[in-house]
Amino acid sequence: MRGSSYVLVWLVLHMSGGGDSVPAPNALSFLGKSLASVTEPLSTVATTTGSNTWAVATSLGQGLQTVGKPLGSAAGGLANVSVGVGKTVGQVLQKEIQTVKQPIDVTLTYIGSSQCQNVQKLLGVSYQQLQGDNEPNLDNLEIVYKTKYTTTTANIMNAPATLRQARKFDNDDRLVVYFHGFTDDPGQKSFTQLSQAYLAKDRMSLIALDASSLIRWFYARASTFVQYIGEAIAAVLAALVGHGQDPAKIHLVGHSLGGHIAGYAGKAFQLLTGKKIGRITGLDPAGPCFSHLEPRLRLHHDDADYVDAIHTDAGVYGLSDPVGHKDYYPNRGTMQPGCLLQTCSHSRVYELYAESVLNPTGFPSVRCANWAAFRQGNCEYDKTSYMGYASKPGNDGLYFLQTNLSSPYSLGAEGCKFRNTDGIVMSVANVLG
Repeated sequence: MRGSSYVLVWLVLHMSGGGDSVPAPNALSFLGKSLASVTEPLSTVATTTGSNTWAVATSLGQGLQTVGKPLGSAAGGLANVSVGVGKTVGQVLQKEIQTVKQPIDVTLTYIGSSQCQNVQKLLGVSYQQLQGDNEPNLDNLEIVYKTKYTTTTANIMNAPATLRQARKFDNDDRLVVYFHGFTDDPGQKSFTQLSQAYLAKDRMSLIALDASSLIRWFYARASTFVQYIGEAIAAVLAALVGHGQDPAKIHLVGHSLGGHIAGYAGKAFQLLTGKKIGRITGLDPAGPCFSHLEPRLRLHHDDADYVDAIHTDAGVYGLSDPVGHKDYYPNRGTMQPGCLLQTCSHSRVYELYAESVLNPTGFPSVRCANWAAFRQGNCEYDKTSYMGYASKPGNDGLYFLQTNLSSPYSLGAEGCKFRNTDGIVMSVANVLG
């Protein structure tokens, strides 16, 4: 069109004689006829073309819409696949990194733990050095009594009287006490998850010891303090038993350092009353500074009528040695699926236990000699046990299972059958032995 305009202007100027003069009549008449003869057929063509173009455009639009819908769906599906592939690749890489890190972490922890007693003596924080005038001040220990509707906190010195008063309206004579680990306290995730699970299930109340004033800092010292803390809580429990509490219905649950606090509480309770606490559950009992100790100085199966332990970070932050009548090792007991850091594996245990409170039969496990036997299917499949809340005495030994990598973690009966979810490095290591 731009070229046609130039031609018309050229024609007008040259037929009029050029310049600013008025075009001659003949020239204008000729121009008008010429333009009419040209524009009429062009108009017809344009109209026809426009009509056809609209039809073509409409048809093309409908065609694109027809093609676009499946293409859009395919694109959406491809995006979902891409996200899924990315997630899968991330999980694979995580497994490989996890496999390489694990032996390094275990070795470093082993070396550090083997020297723990020497370090404690060097720093003057061994149990022998802290006795007498150097004993830790236990006055800041607190008991947290939690129901569905209220939370009551009491100093440990007043705990027996406070608990007796508070539990007058509690028609459940079972007493569950939770002990947190290093740097933790009852206001954090571990007790929050456990208390929510218990209170949602069939409990009217739950008790937690707040020992954060003593075990929040300086692990070498905190690992020594657990014995003093355990002895203090034993005195509270003995006082409650003196007022009618059945010791067989006391259940102590301890995570990490809290597992050993529970063990020391059980030991001291026996000395004070001549009786045993009904049950102690160790949730990945702490390994550093305890892996090289003799049994009487850490959680042990003699500390209660029934002791069960769940190991999720064995060899690093948790003990690898069995300590209970039954010891459960989900996912080998070491690198938990979906975890890259050891703190994640160490914390996974209370998530598993909380889920077992809500779903008592969710974690069946099978008795095996070790993880290699579980991998090969060489286990006693007539000897199964529920890990967690529903664990019962009988058929003592080591129990293995697998779980999901995210909540809900339960695989049900499928968890008793080994599925190879190991990465390449671990699979090669398993083949090479």
